[in-house]
Amino acid sequence: MRILKVNENTVRIFISFAELADRNISLVDFFQRSSRTEQFFWEVISKARDEVDFNLDQPFWVQATVASEDEFVITVIKQDDHIDADINHFVHTGLEDRKKSRSSTKSAAEQEWVYVFEDLEDAISAAALLPDAPGALSTLYTYEDEYYLTLSKIGSQRKKKIAEAVLDEFGESVLTTGDFLKEHGEVVIEKDAINSLKSIVIK
Repeated sequence: MRILKVNENTVRIFISFAELADRNISLVDFFQRSSRTEQFFWEVISKARDEVDFNLDQPFWVQATVASEDEFVITVIKQDDHIDADINHFVHTGLEDRKKSRSSTKSAAEQEWVYVFEDLEDAISAAALLPDAPGALSTLYTYEDEYYLTLSKIGSQRKKKIAEAVLDEFGESVLTTGDFLKEHGEVVIEKDAINSLKSIVIK
């Protein structure tokens, strides 16, 4: 774990996936919030107080982004009237970091989406309403009793907007990557998952 104090209002904490595994915490747990991750977060903040004199004594904003294949970074920013611009900067930077962490050869149209569903029925219901996208790439995984759908090359902006609305209705967008799911999850449908799910009839 590495702690970097950016300024009096901001700290960045770099944590390896190995450290999470030692605590029986997954990356998915962290992004979706759980009692274990909350406890871990406050332990980290305590460490930041001791090591870099960062005191979290007011409302704050948190962002977690994947930094590399081996670690991710938590950015914690104290909120007050004077740092709104800083917050906007970090929101923007975090999104850019996610894009840069993917292969530089990918175009915006190939950007990977990852959605989590509580059960298979929700994934099937979402797939049934998604627009046809012959060139789309999609894979379905299961990880810790939930289902994860990765998809890219969805098509036109209109199709993307429709797909996003449908997926948001039945699932939740997460920062987990396909690479993480390949390593830690279990493949349910490896190729053309959307069309395979469309063919399933819920009785």
